[in-house]
This record gives sequence, structure tokens and C-alpha cells, in this order.
Amino acid sequence: MKKLKKIVAVIASALITASLPILHMSADEEYIISSDDSRYKYIQNADGSISIAESEYSRLGVKGNVTLPSVLDGKTVTGICKSGFSGCDLASVVVPESITDIGSLAFANCLTLSKVKLGDNITHMGELVFSNTGYETTLLTNSQKNYAIIDDYILYLYTGSQTEIEVPNGVRVIANSAFANNGYNSKNEITSVILPDGVEYIGDNVFENCNSLSEITIKTGLKSVGNNSISSKPVIKGFIGTYAEQFAAENGNKFIPLLEKGEYRTECDYDLNFKQYYFSTDTEFSREGLHVYKRFYDGTKEEITDWTFNSTPNELYAKANN
Repeated sequence: MKKLKKIVAVIASALITASLPILHMSADEEYIISSDDSRYKYIQNADGSISIAESEYSRLGVKGNVTLPSVLDGKTVTGICKSGFSGCDLASVVVPESITDIGSLAFANCLTLSKVKLGDNITHMGELVFSNTGYETTLLTNSQKNYAIIDDYILYLYTGSQTEIEVPNGVRVIANSAFANNGYNSKNEITSVILPDGVEYIGDNVFENCNSLSEITIKTGLKSVGNNSISSKPVIKGFIGTYAEQFAAENGNKFIPLLEKGEYRTECDYDLNFKQYYFSTDTEFSREGLHVYKRFYDGTKEEITDWTFNSTPNELYAKANN
């Protein structure tokens, strides 16, 4: 998460009238009320962008159906502060593409919040961002295959009870504390985790108190791991020369290569066009959406176009799903 630069709050515009309450600051909250829209206050980030929250000093409030701004006072909005809109009377919220960072509990206790539209650029989502909202209730109720996933790419919470975890393809971001205490249901202790190529960002405290976690497989996409997410205890499995090996070396984890130098293995992958009902007989099937690769020791892949398969389509389908 971006380190927020503390700034002294000032009332900077004639748009904020003398009838508004005086802004009393605590050591942990040093905001500027926006002159563009006094419903919002913000703090400035180290890179000059800003993270916003609701301004309790605005008579209008942030309520109903709201589209958050991408620019305030000429500054790009890239974040939402921790607890920034907690308790607001929101019915729906649209988060602009400029925002990459959403703080923990940002929309917690917004009891009437039922619809959320996020941009595609989120790289960090805090803990329980939508706690105690209608949106979270729906998200958890509709969670499939043990995961509550937002917009197909943010793993919000692990809701299953498996001990061996394989994060679904398509996930790019894992929210803070998503697997903490072995997940939302916490029935069994997690022992191993596999992160596919697509996972890029792991938030803070993701595997906190997963005391039986002994092995994490990290593929090629991971770019950063948040604070206190992976202890020094688990063995890290990964490809040689990738972030997995670097992370293990920097954090005192034992590293085990998935392939030794010079080796490769064959893998199946599939896209949205791959459907099991394309199979016509036990030996004939469509190749549409199905891809076969050579995976090399450094994690790179080379697609094979002239492949053959000597088993049944059902077995191939199962292989592609594993």
C-alpha cells in the first residue's frame, strides 16, 4: 500500500463557508477538504496523487448513488482512505479507473450499499472493505468454489474449508487477510497454496495465523507481497530466476525449483472458448480454446500447435482444469 504523506490540513477555498464546523485534527487524520467538492476530504500521497474519504463537514454528505471523482483540486485520485466512507448512506458506488488502492474497511457499515462498480486497475484491496454491507452479503452468498471474488479478478475472501488451496485462474489481486485464520469459515487448517501465473499482488496479512501452511507454489506473475503475509516458515516452490526465488532469498524461506535448469514439462491451458460439451465422442473433440505448452525451468512458455492426446476428452478436460 502506498505510504501516505501526512500534510497539514487547511481550508483552502471560498467554497467552504464560515458556517462549516472548524476542522479539528488528530495526529492520525490530517486532511484537506476539497474545494472542488466539499463532500470529500483527502490526504496527499508521496507521489503527489491523493486518497479520498468522506468529509463529515459537508451538509450534502456522500449518499445514494455515487460516482467517486478521479480528480479533485487538480490532483489525481488514486486511493480511498482506510474507513474513508464507513457508515455512509450509499446505495451504489462507482470507483473510477484512476483508483488503484482501496483501504481496509473503506465502505464498512454502509448498510444500504448493494451495488459496486470497480475499475480494472486495483492493485491493493484492504481488509473487509465491504464489511457489513448488502454488497458483501450478496458476494458471500454467491461465492463459488470456495472463493468470494470481485469482478473476476480480486479475491476478497476464502470461504471454503479445504486444506490444499489452488487459487483460481483469473485472480490478479488477493485482498488483505483473505486467507487469514484459514479463511472465512475456518473449519480446517490450510497446509498448501498454489498461486497461478495471473496472481500479481498479494495484500497484507493474507496468510496470517495459517499456522499449518508449509508450502506455497508461486508461478510467474507475482510482483509484490504485502506486510506479514508470508512468514519464513513455508517452503516456496517456483521457477528459477523469478520473483518466487527472490522472495524466498530475501525472507529466509527455503526455495525449491519446480524444474531444474534445462528441464521443461508439458502443460494444458484453456480459455473461455473451451467447453466440455464440444466433445462429440470418446475420441473426437474440438480443440477450440485449448492450448498446450512447453513450460521451461524459468517459467517461460512456448505453445505447441501439433500436439496429440492419447486418452479420452474427459481426461483432457480434467487435466486442463487442474
